[in-house]
Amino acid sequence: MIHRYTQIPQNQDFYQTNKKNSLCPNLNLSKIFCWIFSLTTWISFTFSLYFFNLDFKHENSNTCYILFLISYIIYIIMEFCSSTSKYLRNKKTGQEMYETMGNFFSAPPSIIFDCQCYHYDIVHYTTRDSKGNEHYHTKNEKIVTFSETYYMPYYSARDVSGLFYLNCDEAYIKKKLYIKLELKEEINFADEISYMDYEYYKEQFWKRNRFRDVYMDFNETRKVHGLVHHNLIKISQNEPCFVSFGWFMIFTLLTVCEFYKLYINTLFVYQQFKIRKIVSTRYDLNAPVNDSKYSKLAPQLNLITEQFKYEPDNYNYINKESQIDLPTEEELELANKYKDRIPDYQISSGDDQTKEGVIIDNPHYSNYDNNEPPIAFKQVSGEIGLDQSQINVKGAAPVGFGQPDFQFNVVPPNGNREFMPNKNQRY
Repeated sequence: MIHRYTQIPQNQDFYQTNKKNSLCPNLNLSKIFCWIFSLTTWISFTFSLYFFNLDFKHENSNTCYILFLISYIIYIIMEFCSSTSKYLRNKKTGQEMYETMGNFFSAPPSIIFDCQCYHYDIVHYTTRDSKGNEHYHTKNEKIVTFSETYYMPYYSARDVSGLFYLNCDEAYIKKKLYIKLELKEEINFADEISYMDYEYYKEQFWKRNRFRDVYMDFNETRKVHGLVHHNLIKISQNEPCFVSFGWFMIFTLLTVCEFYKLYINTLFVYQQFKIRKIVSTRYDLNAPVNDSKYSKLAPQLNLITEQFKYEPDNYNYINKESQIDLPTEEELELANKYKDRIPDYQISSGDDQTKEGVIIDNPHYSNYDNNEPPIAFKQVSGEIGLDQSQINVKGAAPVGFGQPDFQFNVVPPNGNREFMPNKNQRY
């Protein structure tokens, strides 16, 4: 999941979150545009054939040929970017899906900061019309001067996805042959001190980059490496020959893919599952002392009549090179203000809607924090760009800028913030 903050005045679409707010939430704009460009391609192709068969060159023939070519290319691109295309490219059997889920459960999560610093230059250029007259134009050209990608370090991670199972009962009742399984990731922090460290890292990132140029785009990405979001699971012995990516390509090139999708969608039932990870910057989440807290949340697979439980040693992550001291009393007191940001996962006891052992989704933690800039940088956020006196290509804030508000929000951990193996016993 990617969160984006930008300082371009004309761009107000700051964030991308799990929830997509829309005036028509049930309206699939991608599907509508696919139909529109499909119809446009048919119409322009019909007129192109008409003009091509004429004995003389019609004045609108070239326009029609160009329209056909453009609409056809856009149509193909949109079809290949559609969710149906993604599902068909990742078709698996039930057994293969369970093996794949084991890889996803064991994969460590990443929290990534990246930025792009830039300004705009006015570019002058000329064009010449059909009559030979020159026209002078100006445009703003984006000049990128610096970019950085930073992986936030942490000490341990643990998977708390709970029970995963393919709901074949629903598919059999509806006489479906496949399950469309959409996987999502949710990466949170296990404790308040880890969230405070996260705020510290983010503020450090802002501090060393915000003053490099007039504008800065900031992105935060939380992801599980290798996670495939769209998976098509075969749950029946019967398999129609048309349900394959090869046939999808053929029907797309023939511009009848929307009719093909109407057909194969009658064979699918939709299911969603979240891969949930928690990370800690100071504690070992896989230590025996934490088993009582997290053992019920451990990933499990329900395969027909057998249930397999993954062992923490094999399916949780320890980064021994990123170990730092345990928090002090002062740090714990400061971190207490982040207690509302730490999820409290609940497990279903089993009912008509949810199988026993499945993690109950909590909307309060479905979306990550809104990624506003740290408090120390709010005076240069939003629609305000820097002027020349505030730019420092070395990254640090200019002398006297923003005083006295320019300061850290949180206290850094003990030591010099170097991540060296800690030889002290942690428990």
